[in-house]
Amino acid sequence: MSNRTYEFIGQLAVVLFSQNITISYSTLIRILEDNGYETYGSERGMASGIAAAYHEWERAEKEITSIPTTCCAIANTFVNKDGYPSWLDY
Repeated sequence: MSNRTYEFIGQLAVVLFSQNITISYSTLIRILEDNGYETYGSERGMASGIAAAYHEWERAEKEITSIPTTCCAIANTFVNKDGYPSWLDY
């Protein structure tokens, strides 16, 4: 995957999703900052970054397999301040 931030978001989402854990955009921003990845500046920007990561993983997984697990994890792991999944925000 060419974008390291998207790759990290996907890998993090799979781990968190497997444990039924959700995190807020602001927490994701802090995690990305702590690990040297692009943060997209604000929660609104992060929602766009999450959507882009979702689409990148969706494309990549279609090339490999018919089961889109990472993009589904991304869609349901990261939530806004009200607790709604990212795909409801975008």
